[in-house]
Amino acid sequence: MIDILIVDDQNFTRQALQAILEAEADFELVGKATNGLEAFEHLDQTKVDIAIVDLEMPEMDGLTVTKILSERFPDIKVIILSSHDDEENINAAVEAGARGYLLKNTSAKEIVDTIRAVQRGYFQLGPGLFEKLLSRLIYDKEQAAENLSQLEDKYTQSMIKMEKKILLRNEAERQELYQEMELQINNLKQDFRTGLENFQYQVSNQLESGIKAANSQFHDSIPNTQKIEMQIDNRNLEQQRYINTLFAGSKQSIKQLEHQINSMRYFVIFLSIVFVTVSMLLLY
Repeated sequence: MIDILIVDDQNFTRQALQAILEAEADFELVGKATNGLEAFEHLDQTKVDIAIVDLEMPEMDGLTVTKILSERFPDIKVIILSSHDDEENINAAVEAGARGYLLKNTSAKEIVDTIRAVQRGYFQLGPGLFEKLLSRLIYDKEQAAENLSQLEDKYTQSMIKMEKKILLRNEAERQELYQEMELQINNLKQDFRTGLENFQYQVSNQLESGIKAANSQFHDSIPNTQKIEMQIDNRNLEQQRYINTLFAGSKQSIKQLEHQINSMRYFVIFLSIVFVTVSMLLLY
């Protein structure tokens, strides 16, 4: 048995639903409420499996009732009954926790089939609503694809413009950098040229000063030639005297050596005579 609660502020709708439900053997109508506050009074006293809730009611609308029932009574399955078939209301009902969505002009058979399907755990939409949502989804998808394509085109154009700006800015910055580098290089060349000229001037001055100093020292150090010639003559005279002395001494030595040789020669002759005489005497 499926215990059902009707929550609708219109008496005609409540009566029509009551007639449909009472015609089914497995349905039990446990209560009727004209708004959300009355519905919660029934829930405190009666077991409910399915709550058929009108979307538009005074004091507390159907979305609020559905949300509270989903939070406080999660075992109760809510079917929204509405005269609106727009996507916004359907999505709002689903987000609030509804398990079914029917239009008020739905046939009795469709209402009964929906109640049984929801009780078994299915999510049900009234006739034509799913197709409408699907077509809307396809349209939204196509529209989203078109919007995405437009966004991509805009992004591409923006990137191209940004790239051009960056290139122009970089080119300007490069030109400015090149000019600054060229100016610095020219300054360095000028500084180098000036430094080289100063260095050459200093080197030239130092060389000139060195040459003058060397010439002065050279002239100061040149000896007196006459004095040198006199010293050479004196040395030659002394050497000649020394040579003469050596020569005279050598002649005297030679004479003494000749005298000694003659003496030795006579002595040898004498010894020879003595040796012959002695030899003859011994023979006789």
